[in-house]
Amino acid sequence: MVGQARPATTPDLVRVYYTPPRHYERIALINSESGPTWAFTTRGQMEDAISKLREEAAKVGANGVLIEATGTSSTGNLGIGVGGFGGGGYHSGYEVGGGGAFGGPILHKTASATAIYVR
Repeated sequence: MVGQARPATTPDLVRVYYTPPRHYERIALINSESGPTWAFTTRGQMEDAISKLREEAAKVGANGVLIEATGTSSTGNLGIGVGGFGGGGYHSGYEVGGGGAFGGPILHKTASATAIYVR
């Protein structure tokens, strides 16, 4: 909290600002992150992170969130491997085999903002 809280509102009443509005009061600093995805991020993840900011802002009575920063964070890695296979025999004269693996980070979109009350 960096200012005076107000009565709680609903997230749908919280407007998102990317530049400061003309007259506002700072209420709280808030952070959020989206749910995880594997190896790449999507536009939906940023919308998820901003939706969570709006929820938190509504709890302290803000009617706006001023986005300060956005980014991507990693919470580990996930790998999938497929073992080889083979076939053939002594008299057939052939042998086959294969396998593969893929790994990548588990990513989240992050957002930092100030919950504000716009007059």
